[in-house]
Parts: sequence; C-alpha cells; structure tokens
Amino acid sequence: MKRLSRRAALAGLTTTACLTSFPAQAQSTDVPLGPKACYLHVHSSDSAGSAAVVPLAGLGAVPGKSLLLEGFGDLDNGPSGDTILSLIGLYSSSPTLLGPELLHRVPGAIDAGVEFISAPTLSGGQPTDIPEDFRITSAAQPNVVVAIPVGALYLFIGNHDSQWFDNSDPDGDLGCRVTVVGTWTEHGAGLAGTAGTPKLVGTGLLQGGDPLSVTLSSARPNAPSFLVMGFQLLDLPLFGGTLVPAPDIILGPLPTSGTGDWVLPATWPAGLPELLSVWFQAWIVDPMATAGLAASNGLRAVTP
Repeated sequence: MKRLSRRAALAGLTTTACLTSFPAQAQSTDVPLGPKACYLHVHSSDSAGSAAVVPLAGLGAVPGKSLLLEGFGDLDNGPSGDTILSLIGLYSSSPTLLGPELLHRVPGAIDAGVEFISAPTLSGGQPTDIPEDFRITSAAQPNVVVAIPVGALYLFIGNHDSQWFDNSDPDGDLGCRVTVVGTWTEHGAGLAGTAGTPKLVGTGLLQGGDPLSVTLSSARPNAPSFLVMGFQLLDLPLFGGTLVPAPDIILGPLPTSGTGDWVLPATWPAGLPELLSVWFQAWIVDPMATAGLAASNGLRAVTP
C-alpha cells in the first residue's frame, strides 16, 4: 500500500486551523462497576445488581459524536478467579431499568454499534439477548468506538454473564473509561472503474493533535487521483457519479500504488469547533469508468 507524505496530508487538513478557535479537550470519565452490574434478564433463582447509567449530557456527548469505551480491572465469577473482564453496553433515551424478570429491561434502548449476542441464563437456559446492545470489552476486544444515535441521552454499562450470585470483585478495580471522540461515516456509493468501486475509509479519534489516516483502495493501479475535501455536503451529479463534498480543497495528483491504493497520514488540527463536519472523496483517472473518472464513496468526519 502506498503511503503518502505527512506534508501532503497536512496541506489540506491544516487549512481548518484558520477557523474560529475553540479549546480542544477530550471529555472522559472513569465509571466504576460492581461485579453484578447487569441490564440483562436474570433467572428467578439468581440475583444481580443494576447496570451503571451514565448521563451523556455531563460528558458533552451528543448525537453526531462517538464514545470510545474501554473496560479496565476484572471480576471473580467463581470458577475463574479475579480474571474476568467482559463488558457490554447500550444507549437509551431514558435512565429507566426495569425488573430482572423481564427480557427487555431498558424501555428506552436505542440500537447502535455491532449487535452482541448474549448467552442464555445458566439456570434454565432462558434467553437474555436484546438487539440494541454491543460488546465493549472482552479478552479479544480491548475497546470499542460506537456512534451516539439520535435520541440517546444515557449509556448503560454492564457485565456479560449468565449466572450472577457468586460474582465478586476482591480488589474493587472493575470499571469502564468513557471518552468522547469524533465520528467517521460513509456517504454515497461511488462510481466504479477498472477494479470496481473505489473505497475510502478514515481512521482516528479526531481529537486535536491525534494521528489519523484516510485510505483509498480498489482504485485503478498506478493512476493519478485527487482527494476532494469540503466543509459542506454538495451531492452534485458529475461525470456519471456524484461529487459529495463541496470542493473547498483538492489535493493531487496523488498516484495510486501498483495495487490501486494509498494511505494518507496526517494529524487532526486542534482548536476546531465541536460537531464540525469535514467531507472527503477520492476521484481517480480511469479510462474504464464513465467519462474517464472513477470515484470513491464520500466520507464524513465529525469533530467531538
């Protein structure tokens, strides 16, 4: 994969530094959890505690932003000792948690993230899974970034378990760190060329001073390309496709590699206003595409 210079990337991104300056602060908090913290259904022969409920307003966390969630510490589930860290979460419009005899205990639950399938109760094999929640931390997954959906005012955090009465936390170190970060979302379908439809992906938390990268793949190999950046959504029909960003900044030509890709690394500028949208799209010279130009999907980055 072809890696472009940081200077080329900053040529576009640092242009945003001339905008009105706001202090860049990562809003985060550590949420302590009990070993029986739970929002799942619980068998009548078992006993669990209540999940932690985090008001999003206190973090400055609103729809359009995302949360980086990272579990820490561990609990003792009986058989395995004080070694277990398995956290799940969900967004809700309400802080209400109903009784453990119910399956859907969070009446304000809002679907977000990648759905997590929870295990049935150890006693009786009763279902516990609900469609709105997501995995936060496990042995294989240290953290997750989940966009805050429209209508979400609270975050529920709990443990994932199927039997609760014997859970304990001898050293009291169990918890979850919640950090407000930016959001990447894709927009539009792109315009196919030699290698199919080019794909544009962004990575990074979009905090001021943090590294980020924009990656193009599935483009024509060894072809000139251009990265269009703008501060507004345009969606203008063009060359048989759609120009997604208003073309405030155009970087290029940026040559693709022999496998039709590149990575554009940069540092996200500090001092940007919250919920600022920056739109990206790549256009590639490609004789196999309509009007000789292929285009990637659009990509939107929203500051936290």
